[in-house]
Amino acid sequence: MEKQLSTVRELAGFAAGTYANKDFCRFYANKELHIKSYSEFYEDSLAVCRYISSIEKNRIHIGFIGRTSYEYIACLTGMIFSGNVVVPFAPDITVEEATQLFNDADVEMLFCEEEFLQKAERINESYGNIKKIISLGDREWFSDIFRNYSSESEFAPLSDIEEKPEDCALIIYTSGTTGERKGVMLSNRSLAANSSYKAYSMDDDDVSLSVLPMHHVFCYACDVLKTLYDGGTLCLNGKLTNLYKNLLRFEPTIMRIVPSMCKSVLTKIKIAERKHPELSKREAAELVVGRNFRRMIAGSAFLSGALIDEFEQYGITARQGYGMSECSPRITTSDFSDNCKYSNGKLLGTDEVRVMDGEIQVKGPSVMLGYYKKPLRTKEVFTEDGFLRTGDLGYIDGDHVYLIGRKKNLIILSNGENISPEEIENCFVDDGIVKEVVVYAEKDSIIAEIFPDELLASSLEIVDIEGEIEKIVDRVNTGLNSDRQIDSFRIRNKPFTRTSSGKIKRTEFYFKENRKND
Repeated sequence: MEKQLSTVRELAGFAAGTYANKDFCRFYANKELHIKSYSEFYEDSLAVCRYISSIEKNRIHIGFIGRTSYEYIACLTGMIFSGNVVVPFAPDITVEEATQLFNDADVEMLFCEEEFLQKAERINESYGNIKKIISLGDREWFSDIFRNYSSESEFAPLSDIEEKPEDCALIIYTSGTTGERKGVMLSNRSLAANSSYKAYSMDDDDVSLSVLPMHHVFCYACDVLKTLYDGGTLCLNGKLTNLYKNLLRFEPTIMRIVPSMCKSVLTKIKIAERKHPELSKREAAELVVGRNFRRMIAGSAFLSGALIDEFEQYGITARQGYGMSECSPRITTSDFSDNCKYSNGKLLGTDEVRVMDGEIQVKGPSVMLGYYKKPLRTKEVFTEDGFLRTGDLGYIDGDHVYLIGRKKNLIILSNGENISPEEIENCFVDDGIVKEVVVYAEKDSIIAEIFPDELLASSLEIVDIEGEIEKIVDRVNTGLNSDRQIDSFRIRNKPFTRTSSGKIKRTEFYFKENRKND
């Protein structure tokens, strides 16, 4: 199946017409299993569209703060249907940060969970431009919206909105690894095109478990929109603490997660294997992930080849994709074949991707419109012939991408040698006692700063953590060229500060910590 779609509404309508009464979404609420079909999801999203149109006729920017739920994704999708610009935020956003970002995004209406209402009032005391604050209420509130604004209601004509594929549909704020958060403008066409590709498709009977925060475009586009296109079934995990319980009760076939979670899953499986030596490796894995689990897709960070190989022993195929918010977000998708299994994914085929001076560059329908209210930053990130500079260093072999590191993180030594710190950091990912590591240059020396996993060390009866890490650093150095070897390491007693998407804030580390005493 291959169908070119130009808007999120067209995508959802196509899914409703194609898959109709098939299960689209399964979730637990009040300890009961609920199931929504493709047709129901489309109708519920249209109802939200009509509700918004009934209270606001003009095209505005709508802030959206909530936790992942069926109602959340129906609400977000309906907001996009309505032709407005949706600006989703993390549910734990602070008043100070929200005030700054609301002002930057020109938010005029806010949908938020009831527990955020007091914060919302405080934000508007400083910001002052929110015309209407709407509490999302509980599931009953949404049920009323879905029913009262249905296709059978008097409000049905309010969803007759002219679709404009090139209009901005979402503004997603980057996670701010450099300290500056930029509003990435994604059009309806970008979101639809980035989910309607055939380089990888879910099987008709695939069941995926959604565990990542839905306010990130990675989760919304990959879990919700791609499922709509392919016709699989999406299960909502809810709180991360429910992960292992939900793996067993939903018994998914596939899951999209970040590499740190991959490692956690593998650790759980190994513990189960030790407790039950009478079981095969696959049987031990099924105690953790369920009988049907076969595939795992990792994004956001490097997934080591050793982890990929280990998962294979348990009958699980782990692969990684590559992308960024500015590309809606996929540049590649996972390739579950044995070909290029250690790559950073297979090109979608929807965009033109090239390498110039070692940098991955992208041009096509998936690419953002630009950074909101930042024309100079937008100009900087595009080449003269319209390619987005990703800032990622790598190469393309056939239709697969291989990443080396970030251009802005390059270490440049006095001898002119350019070194990617990520290349060195990735050598540590299979050493469990090294929980986090950042490599940087100091006075022409390569330094590794390491946060150890003390709980794991204790379980392995490792008393001399520093001595063990020294052995690990020596082992890493044996696999590196002499000009890339670590000169010294430092052990830290607290984790690195991370962004909401889990990336280490390198700039904050470099300047606030290591250079404060220079």
